[in-house]
Amino acid sequence: MTSNPVSKELHDVHNHSNPMQNNADPISSHSGTAAPNISTTPPRRTSMPVTPSSELASRPLSLISMQRKPSVFYYRQSRASLPGQSPSQSEKDDISGGNIQQSGRIRRRHFVSRRIPFGYSGDKPWRTNRSIAERLLKWIMVLSFVMGLAIVGVLTWIGTTEMQNYNYCTVLEDNFDEGFLNTTIGGFGNGEFEWATTSSNNSFVSDGKLYIVPTFTADVIGEDNMMNGYTVNLTEAGTCTSTVDSDCAIVLLTSNFANIRYGKIEVTAKLPQGDWLWPAIWMMPKDSVYGVWPASGEIDICESRGNDHTYPLGGVNVMSSTLHWGPVTGLDMYWKTTGGFRLTHSTFADGFHTFGLEWNQHYIMTYLDGRLRQVIYHKFGTPFWQYGNFPSTYQNGSTLSDPWPSTDSQAPFDQEFYLILDLAVGGTNGWFPDNEASKPWSNGDRQTAMNSFWNARDQWQPTWGDEYSRGLVIDSVKIYSLC
Repeated sequence: MTSNPVSKELHDVHNHSNPMQNNADPISSHSGTAAPNISTTPPRRTSMPVTPSSELASRPLSLISMQRKPSVFYYRQSRASLPGQSPSQSEKDDISGGNIQQSGRIRRRHFVSRRIPFGYSGDKPWRTNRSIAERLLKWIMVLSFVMGLAIVGVLTWIGTTEMQNYNYCTVLEDNFDEGFLNTTIGGFGNGEFEWATTSSNNSFVSDGKLYIVPTFTADVIGEDNMMNGYTVNLTEAGTCTSTVDSDCAIVLLTSNFANIRYGKIEVTAKLPQGDWLWPAIWMMPKDSVYGVWPASGEIDICESRGNDHTYPLGGVNVMSSTLHWGPVTGLDMYWKTTGGFRLTHSTFADGFHTFGLEWNQHYIMTYLDGRLRQVIYHKFGTPFWQYGNFPSTYQNGSTLSDPWPSTDSQAPFDQEFYLILDLAVGGTNGWFPDNEASKPWSNGDRQTAMNSFWNARDQWQPTWGDEYSRGLVIDSVKIYSLC
């Protein structure tokens, strides 16, 4: 049977428009019988006249688009493209000839928005018909949030009421504008390696700053004398107030004119840079009311080490504050009342910082560069005897008793204290522990330790620098008492 060229052309068009048409028969009719020279369109296209392609091309574009809407189709894969299946011989022939049989096609629907229009007042299922568990969970979250805010508010209120702004009266304020210094050399050393002097080489005022600077004894008496039996009796000459030569250190004291019981202290200073230097800003009791150290207490506002930041215990980039207290020397419970601060991008030798103390009937606190940067804070409440949980007997079997009044939670920090500005070198009390950072001496014997330290000067002397670098430089000292 010979097909009409027009019929063939129409079949190609209809073949892409009617998904229900039988692909096996290129010419079909509604009755199912073949018509040799006539191609019948699907029912929904019967009202449209058949027009040759040449005439369609001559019509306006808008009219052509009205006759037929473009469609996009998705085709299922043939068996040849499915994994695990091999194509039949007919499919192979179609593939080799460039034709892929289409087993079906689906017309894509036009996009329809599912957004809820503005002003919609219909049902909202996510807001209705909630279970009891969902509603309970919601209220638990709300109550937890409210309680959290309440707790933060209470803690903030407690903190602000405890940190009161007290009324202070000035006891001492020295900005070192004058060119002279009244020094006092005293005890409280720790087996250190310095020889205390009143020389202006070691403590002096310059450019509105107080300098406490270590110098070499060999420059004064000669190295031969220093290493071959040269002696000096500091206590007999009255240079040092201590009865033990190992307790003579370079210190400046305020014990004769600036003692306080409760108040505020601020010292603005630059700490020294140099291996084995030991600067300190601290306080001792005017009278040892409760016994020898540490029974009568000690307040360390600032202590540091002149070593660099690689020192395991922290060098000049670290400062610490400590309260010392205990019935006997071996039971100093300082570790319960100590704290520190570490600088991450600089050191305390790079510039001046303010080291402060606040002390009253309610608490004792030290801080760095302002009250917001607390170093230690101890609130007086539990008596120190109970807080230390001391044993009833000591190492030798002797009985221990509470040296402080049982009803006084502030003792031993309820007496007058005075300020000490101190720069020590080395020491055998453990501030520089053995076997740390190639320390050139052992803490076992002080005399041997001093010789070992001096013989290793090629290691540490280059780190000391000039007077400004290796010295404790103090810009101002301010001492206040509660009015």
